[in-house]
Formats: sequence, C-alpha cells, structure tokens
Amino acid sequence: MFKTILGLSLATLAISSQSALASNFVPTVLQTGLQSPRGMTFGPDGKLYLTEAGTGGNGACVPSPSAPGQTLCYGATSSLARLDLQSNTLERITTGLPSLALADGGDATGLQDVSFDANGNLYGVIGFASNPSNRDTVIEVQDFAHLIKIDLSNPSQWSLVTDIAQYEIDNNPDGGDVVSNPFSVAVQGNNIYATDGGGNALYTINNDGTISTVTVVPKRDVSNPIPGLPDPFPMQAVPTGIAIGPDQAVYLSEYTGFPFPPGGANIYRYNQGNLDIYASGFTNIIDIAFAPDNSLYVLEYATDTLGGNSQGNLWKVKPDGTKENVYNQDLINPTGLAISPDGKIYIANKGYIAGEGELIQLQSVPEKQTPLGVLLTTSLCVFLLKKQNKQINP
Repeated sequence: MFKTILGLSLATLAISSQSALASNFVPTVLQTGLQSPRGMTFGPDGKLYLTEAGTGGNGACVPSPSAPGQTLCYGATSSLARLDLQSNTLERITTGLPSLALADGGDATGLQDVSFDANGNLYGVIGFASNPSNRDTVIEVQDFAHLIKIDLSNPSQWSLVTDIAQYEIDNNPDGGDVVSNPFSVAVQGNNIYATDGGGNALYTINNDGTISTVTVVPKRDVSNPIPGLPDPFPMQAVPTGIAIGPDQAVYLSEYTGFPFPPGGANIYRYNQGNLDIYASGFTNIIDIAFAPDNSLYVLEYATDTLGGNSQGNLWKVKPDGTKENVYNQDLINPTGLAISPDGKIYIANKGYIAGEGELIQLQSVPEKQTPLGVLLTTSLCVFLLKKQNKQINP
C-alpha cells in the first residue's frame, strides 16, 4: 500500500514538474505591409479595429519634434482597418484621415487609437506632435489633434467631437511648451479618457464634447548622459497608453522625454483624484492592456532609444506587483497592444517604418519539458522507489 502511494506521489511530482514550468508564446505574423500601425481595440462584433497613422504626403510641412532639421508633411493617408480574425481578412473601412510624416513616410502621426463605448460607438484620437497653432495656420487641416467619432454604419465619414489642440492653447495644463499630440483613448461609462503626449496630461471628455483636465503627469529630474546639458535634466512624462483596470481605476503609461533613461518610465494609476505610481522600471512605454487574468501587459517601444537599441519588449505585471519580461523576439519599435477576451495578445510591430508595419499574434502555450528534464525526473523517481523498496518489505 505504501509503495502504491509513493508511486502515485512520484508520478504526480513528474507531472507537476512539467505543468509548473513557465509559459511561453508562439508568434504568428497575421498582417504585413501596414502603414504605420498604432493603437487597436476589439469591437462588439469580435473583430479587431486597427489604426494606421499613414505616410504623410506632399502637402504643407511643420518641423519634426523628433528628427532635428527634418519636416513632417501632410497627406490624407491615415486609416482605420478592421480585421476578421476568423479569415485573417483586413479591410480599410475608413480612409483619407489626416497624416503627417517624414519624406520617407516614417515617424508618422495620424489616427493614433480607437475605443468603443458601451453602445458600440467608436471614438478615436488624431495626433499632431507640433505647436497646435501650426495646425490652422500652416497645415490648414482642422482634423488634427481632435477626438473624432466614426459611424460604423457609414465608416467613410467621421465627425469632430472635441478640439484637444485648442484646449492646449487655451489652458496649457502642464505649464510648459504649447504642444499637443493626442495619443491614446479609452471609454469608461459616459467618460472618454485621452492622453496628450505633447501636453503631458490626461483629459476626460463628456458625450457632449466638454473637455477637462483629469491630471497632469509630472516631469522629473533625471541624470543626463549628454555633456554640456543640465544635469540633472527635467524630463517630460509624455503619457501614452491608457487602460481601464479591473478595479475601474484608470491606468496610464509614460514614454518619457529626453534623455529617455532606460528603466525610467512609470505606469500610473489614477483613482478618485489621486495619481500614484503603480509600477516602475520600464523604458519608453508605448501601450498597456489588461488580460483576462487581471495581469497588466506593458509594451516598450525600445530598449535604449539614445543607444540605438530599437528592440521592443513585452512585460507582464501580475496583480501582486511582480513583473517579468515575457516576449521580445523580433519586436522592432512596436507601437500598439491589444488582448482578446480569450487571452491572445496582439502587437503592432515596426510601427514607425513606413510600409513595413506588422500585426503579430501571441498565443501562450505551456513550455515543453526538455529531454534533460525528463531524464532527471525519471531518474529521481526510480532512485526513490529503489530506496523505498530496501526500507519497506511488502
């Protein structure tokens, strides 16, 4: 009897040794050739709605804030695409949205993100990344730096809901340079939340279009590796992704401004008037999303921007606060993240390389035990059984 129990226990040990191993991800590239993919979300129809910032064009230009000496030029090349995951069929349902980009089509700004409300209405934000006064006087395209609404019954049309650029001009919540670049959007009840990476702020917008400042993400003094510049250096926050947590609090990430210190980006939690650091130690966070198990996934745009390391990283922050880097294979400047109700992860990859954008699906699978692990487990079981046979007679 004792031998039987022992044998069952060792068998359980062998099985457990396999199931306790960490999970890994199997990647599948679903789409290629995307034009500067950005944020995405799942619709009530189960399809994935993906934004493309476009490639700019031959229109009027403004100075690039990230490429000194170069300009971003206008073209109506941004779009909203809808992906049927059953057939992997991509359809660009809204085209002709405004876009700014470098001459090669890279570093684009256009439709940045979208989010559905409970009634199935789709809202999006269009970026700008410049002094908002340039929008009407230089580019002369009013749609930039707006919250928009897209009618999916007639997706070729969109309407302007709120002028975020004008709000920055009138209020300048962070008190710094007047710059507006709406980046991410999330809907919670009757409130639409939007981050402004240029204004370093989180806004809320009501259904009637009224906008107000929820919080300003503060600048911080950090060590500066560049000789001749102030040290410490006042680093801008540059808020990026938004996610509504399982606790109904608003979570937002920061990209950080110059000098983009590795490990210097935070995730903040906003709830009932308080903005607190939820997790830290990240680099250039571009997007965040909660999974069905309430873990928060964090997407880094690069490992070291100043050092020229463009490798992206996907982190998992568990509800207990522990974090781990769970995926980085072939991630190059990723720009968007979404997680399906069944836990599959979708990443917009190569988002700032014109015409080379990808959509990657990650599916978690148990990691198989190595041959060495099987051998060691089997050897341990045999050894313990033999030892027990010597000690106990049947």
